[in-house]
Amino acid sequence: MGLLSLAIWMPIAFGTVLLAFGRDEHAKGVRWVALVASIASFLVTIPLFTRFQNGTAAMQFVEKDSWIARFNVSYHLGVDGISLWLVLLTAFITVVVVISAWEVITERVNQYMGAFLILSGLMIGVF
Repeated sequence: MGLLSLAIWMPIAFGTVLLAFGRDEHAKGVRWVALVASIASFLVTIPLFTRFQNGTAAMQFVEKDSWIARFNVSYHLGVDGISLWLVLLTAFITVVVVISAWEVITERVNQYMGAFLILSGLMIGVF
């Protein structure tokens, strides 16, 4: 699995787990899992920045796999110069939001953190 796929699917997977298994009785654990997931997702995006080649306008870190071959549908990802910065910014802001919501969100913590992690993964996928 490539870096882009990891950056997209890691927060979605953790968010889904938090939504499915997180409980209000375990709010502290849910917060920690969300923080670890957001930091891990951010750390995955750092190699995208360090390995990015500025001299080219082509898409980089391209991942292409056939998904539904019968209909010629494929899973195709890549970043260019502007989307790289948006991916980094989204991953960084995810960490900031999880930390900021630490004591502010007191009810349904698992739903908030899970939904936010899923949203973060989807936003990274958009960029």
